[in-house]
Amino acid sequence: MHTNTLKIINKDHFRQNLNIYTRNAFFKLPKIDNPKILDVGCGTGVPTLELARVSGGEILATDIDQDALDYLDEKIKSEKLEKQVKTLNCSLLDLDFPDESFDIIWAEGSIFAIGFQKGLEDLRRLIKDNGFLVVHDPYQKHVEKKDIIEKSGYRLLDSFMVHHRIWWSQFLRPYEKHIKDLQEKYIDNPQVQQALEDEENEIKMFKKDPESFSSIFYVMKKKK
Repeated sequence: MHTNTLKIINKDHFRQNLNIYTRNAFFKLPKIDNPKILDVGCGTGVPTLELARVSGGEILATDIDQDALDYLDEKIKSEKLEKQVKTLNCSLLDLDFPDESFDIIWAEGSIFAIGFQKGLEDLRRLIKDNGFLVVHDPYQKHVEKKDIIEKSGYRLLDSFMVHHRIWWSQFLRPYEKHIKDLQEKYIDNPQVQQALEDEENEIKMFKKDPESFSSIFYVMKKKK
């Protein structure tokens, strides 16, 4: 989605309502002074910027969507976070960093693209000894995932669910109304209308099977 369209739709404004859960996950970690954080699959960076605010650390935010990264770069500048947050166009399959580069790796809604186990295994080498991995993932196969965490070289410190009712009440319901307002306002803009249709279709998918949209945060520590 083009950067100008992202700005018009302003989905991030509504997604920020869920930042309380990003903060909740972060504060389950022990205090680290100036942590080095890798945020994989950052998108337009709503959790990224929240992490910068609460951690005081250095964040490298990666994604393969350059329009999303351009939009994030603009927000980084507007919030004067350039010294803390950098972006990089980089795939989850091509994280070519030295071993043990990061105190914390953060993955909100991203590793499902390559699979939970592969994501945990691939990211492990990049985490410092006794460093941490936080993953926000669909709730499905929760018991199996807890098993995978242990087998992949981590200790599960904590986990908590973000129920589908929360996704609806705090994010999607107000966002749906916003989309309908924009459809009327930009009725003569085909590019915006197409983007709004895509967003509307995602909400329709939620309504068809809301329970499948519950999600869970896993807060993990790398085992030596």
